[in-house]
Amino acid sequence: MKPRTDSGVFYVLAGSICVLAVAVMAAALMNRRLVAIALTAVTLALAAILFLSLAWKFRRMKSLLLTTEEERQLWLESFPSAAVLLNEDGTILGLNRHCIDLLHKLDREFSDDLVQTSIDEAFLPPYFGNWTPLLQATVSTQRPFERYAEQYFLESSSGICKVWISPQKLGPGQNHLLVSVQDITSEASERSALLEAQEREAGIFEGVPVKIAVLDRNFRLVRCNNLMQQWIYATRGLELDHFPGLAALDIMPQEFRADWKHILRRVLVEGSAFEQPRVHEKIGDVDYFHRVRLHPLSDESGNVREALLLYEDVTEYVRLERRLAETTDYLNLLIESLNDGFYAMDAQGKFSFCNQAFLDMLGMTRAEELYRKEPTDIVVASETRKITRMMERRRRGEKVFFETALKRQDGSQLPVQISSAPLFRSGNFAGIVGISHDLSERRRLEAMVERTHQDLEKAYEELSVLDKMKSDFIAIASHELRTPLSIIKGYADAFQFGELGELAAPQLDKIKIINSRADQMTKIINDLLDVTRLEEGRLVGEKWPAPVEGLILNAVSEYKIRADQGGQELSYQVEENLPPVSVDVWRVHQVMENLIGNALKFTPHGGTIEVGARSTDDPEMVEFEVRDTGPGILEEEQEKIFTIFYQTETDSSRSAGGLGLGLVISKGIVEGHGGRIWVESEPGKGSSFKFTLPTSRGA
Repeated sequence: MKPRTDSGVFYVLAGSICVLAVAVMAAALMNRRLVAIALTAVTLALAAILFLSLAWKFRRMKSLLLTTEEERQLWLESFPSAAVLLNEDGTILGLNRHCIDLLHKLDREFSDDLVQTSIDEAFLPPYFGNWTPLLQATVSTQRPFERYAEQYFLESSSGICKVWISPQKLGPGQNHLLVSVQDITSEASERSALLEAQEREAGIFEGVPVKIAVLDRNFRLVRCNNLMQQWIYATRGLELDHFPGLAALDIMPQEFRADWKHILRRVLVEGSAFEQPRVHEKIGDVDYFHRVRLHPLSDESGNVREALLLYEDVTEYVRLERRLAETTDYLNLLIESLNDGFYAMDAQGKFSFCNQAFLDMLGMTRAEELYRKEPTDIVVASETRKITRMMERRRRGEKVFFETALKRQDGSQLPVQISSAPLFRSGNFAGIVGISHDLSERRRLEAMVERTHQDLEKAYEELSVLDKMKSDFIAIASHELRTPLSIIKGYADAFQFGELGELAAPQLDKIKIINSRADQMTKIINDLLDVTRLEEGRLVGEKWPAPVEGLILNAVSEYKIRADQGGQELSYQVEENLPPVSVDVWRVHQVMENLIGNALKFTPHGGTIEVGARSTDDPEMVEFEVRDTGPGILEEEQEKIFTIFYQTETDSSRSAGGLGLGLVISKGIVEGHGGRIWVESEPGKGSSFKFTLPTSRGA
């Protein structure tokens, strides 16, 4: 133990006397006699107190000088813990019974009399045989040595000691050392357990993701964790130094203020917890939601001493709930907006949900009429076995797609198409969802289509008969017309060339008109026969390689004189090194005649007709073209001109005559060779007819 000292009191008294002496001198210099007298009296009184105190101190110090062994032993026994008196070289001069008990407690073997032995030999904990360095350090510094927690270890035990070494003067010229060893193992264990509990509490206090504050009985803030500190700063703008003693009402949500007294009574008086599952607060533009709880903390007597305030952030949960609600509403809206019926069944195969469309199919008004019914209850009797089979397949995990007939409330039947699938949860069958599609409209349309199909087949048969009659009529009429027309043509040629005698000029002109019309009639008859061959697939004959330039030159040469007579310029241009084409030469010549003839027919006096051929991006094809400077063709008529008997409505077409079969026959010939024909035209700028034919190597 440390000896008590009153040196501080003496220093204060001495200092006060000095100050008062200076004050007395100052008062005397200022001619303040009464003040000087008063201060002098006070100074003398303090001096007397100091003198008496020093005398008492001297007498007390003198009484501490222990001169006999008995006095020393009594002094050592007065210590509440193990105490040993040593000389400066570490020899034991005396020890108390607490020291002996400590050695017995450690099961140390020692002699009954340790006096005049070294402290290192006594093996006193916690330094055992290593006390000498500490003693020497104390002697050299003449200052007390103190250690509050020195741990020691033995084979069978361990402990913690508090050690104090102090220089002592117990008599004139006697320098001693007092060693005090206090075993604080139990106290240290309790303190360690307390610290561990505090650390564990602090870990929980700071480790949980919840804002926590501890409130006293007056509902003022005692302490809080970091999350709560950050929240208070963010919402209230308060710094950490304002937290102690802060009223809980200042940090509670605004909605609690009206019921604050009831909350206090519930927690403090009744000792019941308070909870608000959703508390909304807005910071800036961000919404926060907390689950707020107040729990009373009672002592051993059951009295509430503190309260625990918990803020659990449930913002994300609220957002998820809202998203779930929005998603659910959206799904319900989608399901209700379906034109088809939607339904769900539970694991027992009973209806648990449906939309309005499914109720309408059954003729029901409320969903409760359907719930807990089985699918066999809503179908006609003849379909129950099928429904049972389909239920078994879905229980096995199969998706099914079938047609059946629903039994409506009014007794009528509704044909539907069912598409359904099983639901599994954790591998177990949980139910069925399905869609029911109303087939009544489809059945009506199917019946209508069937009737229309039958009508069309009948009409097709009738048209086929009529078409054959038309083809037969054209063939017969053409052949029957060709014979008298040949006779007319023969006599007209005989008259025109003078074989039947000379004719006058007016008569010869009439004969030429007859001959020209006979040629025109012959072409019409031949075109009609070609249309018949085209319909029968006999229009294109055997194909042979033919030079492109030869095909174009023959056609241009045939119409050159006619173009000159009409004041039109007819020319051709063929790309060099074009490969020969594989064609029916007579039919391709017929195509060239039709296109060049039409160009001459529609091109005005002074116009030009250009015939040409060139290669294409496809090396197996050659492109032919007949371009004129006629009136052109409207875009809406460009596809129609390749249909039978169609003619554009122009002055030239009306004056030119014909049946409108030339382009139809030309298209059939080109497509019969594996090519295609088309027109590019712009009204007022002429037309360009193009077609492609295969080369002999590509045929």
